[in-house]
Amino acid sequence: MSGKIIIGVSGEIGAGKTSFVRCLQEFGVYPVWTDDIAHDILRLETVKKKLVGYFGKDILHNGEISTKKLSAKAFRNKENWQKLVGITHPFIIKRVKNKIAIADSKYIAIDAPLLFESGLDELCNYIVWIKADLEIRKKRINRLSWQEVNNRTKYLIPAGIKEKMADFVVVNNGEKRRLMKNAQKIYSGIKSRQ
Repeated sequence: MSGKIIIGVSGEIGAGKTSFVRCLQEFGVYPVWTDDIAHDILRLETVKKKLVGYFGKDILHNGEISTKKLSAKAFRNKENWQKLVGITHPFIIKRVKNKIAIADSKYIAIDAPLLFESGLDELCNYIVWIKADLEIRKKRINRLSWQEVNNRTKYLIPAGIKEKMADFVVVNNGEKRRLMKNAQKIYSGIKSRQ
């Protein structure tokens, strides 16, 4: 990723990864949203065919992959989760690399819930771990039940281990001004090292 500085941003569900990356955008950092990429690749025929081949046709809705149905099967057991990762992550990583290559900024932030699990951390010069109190995270998550969150995270590397692997840790308990200040401080610190 010649000459570009890649900042990986990860954290627990509801911690505010996306909000932090949006703050970095204010300083000209180019964002790469892996959740959007993951949704996009589900439309690729190659990916669709592999997923249907493993999980069955009932993950389809009107000919497209239903993320709700896929999630219900993929997070049922570790083998299914690993299969989902094995099918989708090579495509996600390729798209992330393409986005980095075409980015018109020296500084790029990858918003990646599965930064470590996908191997995207290996592309990064710096890693920022975003965390927030449990009750705050629960309030922020309105599209999933807490049981669904637990199902989606039980096969991941424990948060405490990932936090120790980060270069920076940001506590985001809700004050946007503080989050922006943290983003500015981290961005300035990274920039000064170049």
